[in-house]
Amino acid sequence: MSFNLGLLHEAIAAALPDREAMLTSQHRFTWRDVATRSRKLANLLHAAGLGCHRERDGLQPWESGQDHLALYLYNGHEYMEGMLGAYKARVAPFNVNYRYVAEELLYVLRDAGTKAIAYHASFAPLLREVLPKLPAMKLLLQVDDGSGEPLLPGAQDYETAIAAASDAMPDVSPSGDDLYILYTGGTTGMPKGVLWRQEDIFFAALGGRMLGGPEVGSVEELIERCRSGGEIRSLPAPPFMHGAAHWAAFIMWHSGGTICLQQNTRTLDAHDVWSTVERERIMQVSIVGDAFARPLLDQLAKQKYDV
Repeated sequence: MSFNLGLLHEAIAAALPDREAMLTSQHRFTWRDVATRSRKLANLLHAAGLGCHRERDGLQPWESGQDHLALYLYNGHEYMEGMLGAYKARVAPFNVNYRYVAEELLYVLRDAGTKAIAYHASFAPLLREVLPKLPAMKLLLQVDDGSGEPLLPGAQDYETAIAAASDAMPDVSPSGDDLYILYTGGTTGMPKGVLWRQEDIFFAALGGRMLGGPEVGSVEELIERCRSGGEIRSLPAPPFMHGAAHWAAFIMWHSGGTICLQQNTRTLDAHDVWSTVERERIMQVSIVGDAFARPLLDQLAKQKYDV
């Protein structure tokens, strides 16, 4: 049995197409919607020549045989679509800390051997400074964020490109051996790209083993768990560029649940978080440390919310 994150999402979406999968302040996407949009992104990546070029069994543990997609984004549906779409094209996405200055950004994009970038338009000026110092990218996808930044040379508008792409699965065979990559933030030295087989990270951190229980034995068993788990909802409050946040999102998805995002995804607004919890009937909020816990607790002391 091979557990690939993209194929797991497809299987759950086929079983629960009309259940809500991701809610933002502007969008309510069903599982069918997210599956369709991520397949479209997969086809954009595949058409650009991106994918897997060497299989895992011919590589050392520290080597990658796949092309790498940088996710240089604030939280939004595009981030999770970026991960899923890459997996469905056998491309390995990785997180980019959007607080990096030019030198740090250049280091990470170069270290990762980046071949494509999905980025919010607000980051275009910094990318304009960095890209001439890197090998040419095969694909640049710019996500409109209302900043008014024009497209970088050669870049495509994300939504326009998605709309024009095929929604069929690309002609590739995703595998549990395909990579999940997480970049460390550099607090203990230079940032490092940590490589996991997708099947391994599924069981270690993304819901393949729930609450210390036994591992999921098959895709069918996972789907049954998703069906019986009910429509639970989670709000991952930290940036998806932080592993803990997108881990929480995948755990929720691998339970058949719904990911909800607060309106302000650029800074922590405690009132916004608790208002979203109240409005959307959130059952679980994921946080990272006192930087989140203290403001959220302080806000609960100031104002009453139905939690």
